[in-house]
Amino acid sequence: MITQISFLIMGVMAVFLSALMITRKWPVTSAMLLIVVMMLIAGMYGLLGAHFSAVAQIIVYAGAIMVVFVFVIMLLNLPPEELRYGRITIGELLLTALGFIVALFLGTKVGQGYLISNLNSNSLINARPPYYPASMNENVKNVSALMFTDYLWAFELISFLILVAIVGAIVIAKKAKVSDAKSA
Repeated sequence: MITQISFLIMGVMAVFLSALMITRKWPVTSAMLLIVVMMLIAGMYGLLGAHFSAVAQIIVYAGAIMVVFVFVIMLLNLPPEELRYGRITIGELLLTALGFIVALFLGTKVGQGYLISNLNSNSLINARPPYYPASMNENVKNVSALMFTDYLWAFELISFLILVAIVGAIVIAKKAKVSDAKSA
C-alpha cells in the first residue's frame, strides 16, 4: 500500500514540476527542475522494480546529459532581452493543443488496457505491473544482455547522436561568440 501511495505522490510531483519547468523564465531554473523531475522518474522506476533503469536514469540523464545542458546554457549566456519568454505564436499554440490531445488519447488507451488486464483485481490500487524481477542482479543481467546483444546497434546509434548533439551545441556557441566579437 505504501508503495502505491509513494508512486502516486512521485507521479503527481513529476507532473507538477514538469508544468512548472516549462513556465519558468530562466533556462537554468528550468534545467534544475528537469533534473528533479528525472530523479522522481528514477524513483518511480525503483518502485516498479526496474533498478537498472532507475540507476541509469540518474547517472545518464540527471547526471551527464543535464550537466551538458546546463553547460551549454551557461556557455551561450543569453541576456534576458534575447530570451523568447512570453511570445507564443498561433502555430505553437496549435501544436501544443495537438500534443495535449494526443497525450490524453494515448493515456486513456493505455489506462483502459491496464484496467482491462487487471479486471480480476479488487481495485486499481491492488493492480500489479506485469513483471516483478526476482532480484536486482537478474534485472541488471537481463537488461544488459539485451542492450549489448539484440539492441547493440541502437545503443551505438544513440551514443553517436548524443556526441553529434554535443558537438553541434559547441559549434553554435562558438559561432555566437565569434559574431559577437566581430560586431564589437
